[in-house]
Amino acid sequence: MSGRLLAIALGNSLLWSLYLLLTRHVVAGARLDAWAYTLVQLLIGGLAMLWVGRRAPGSWGDLLAPWTVGYAFLRVAINGATSAAVVWLAITQSTLLATASVLIGALLGWLLTKQSPQRRDWPGLAILGLGIVAFGIAIGSEATWRGIVWLLLSEILAVTGSWIIAYHPRNRATDMAARCRFTGEILVAASMALILTWSLAGLAGVIASPWAGGGDAFGRVELWLYAALAGLLFRAPGTWLGFWTINTTGVQTYLIALSAMPFFAIALEAAAAQAGWVNPPRLAAAEWIAAAIILGASTWLISIRLRAAAP
Repeated sequence: MSGRLLAIALGNSLLWSLYLLLTRHVVAGARLDAWAYTLVQLLIGGLAMLWVGRRAPGSWGDLLAPWTVGYAFLRVAINGATSAAVVWLAITQSTLLATASVLIGALLGWLLTKQSPQRRDWPGLAILGLGIVAFGIAIGSEATWRGIVWLLLSEILAVTGSWIIAYHPRNRATDMAARCRFTGEILVAASMALILTWSLAGLAGVIASPWAGGGDAFGRVELWLYAALAGLLFRAPGTWLGFWTINTTGVQTYLIALSAMPFFAIALEAAAAQAGWVNPPRLAAAEWIAAAIILGASTWLISIRLRAAAP
């Protein structure tokens, strides 16, 4: 992995960290409906990417392609599992535990490609596993274990989605407009899958329907404003960069770059706390030690890829 590719991959991690921080501040501070906020940003971000890629051939019927539909509903499942996880876990805890995606990605890649992780990766993977287990034990309680289970399910689904994108033929297009159109279709399809799933769940009485009270979930101007900005500034470029990174560096390197996200999040959260926007991240001593182990493993895995790419 070249330094340029690493910088882009880490930049994507920083982008998503900033998105998480602002989402936490906006959704909680303005008391927005989290599902409606997500749906609107998916839709606005997707339409924006479709406009950017408007010169590429395609039709609205592409939204119903089996690959696209399957991935869209997978994204809904990921969002649902993540939402369930953060009911029991703090944002800092969830992002640190989400580095388990690197281990899941290595295992799933082994199963799919029949190739085990390279020998150089094993020490980093082992240290990462140690850090995650230690962190899980440090925060473990009857309540947080529920969150950990939901988070692991979310990461398994997310890694599966990354491999789907890696194998998707349209993610290998070299034309910029075609790649933008593909990203836009994925985001719009995900918004459609979300509103369908949400409506059916509301009809079944599992959660409040989006149409309860005449569609009050979407009835606030602040929601449309904040969600549109999130879609344009974070969701659209972040998704495009993620797909591009998967195609350029491979799924495992993409996941390793994302393992830096919790540390960006901690730094941004601490800075935001100084400004009085959010409460500062609070971790016990054992949690900070486990977090340091996770950071060391992430640094190891990134550095060995840089050394391997060096002439």
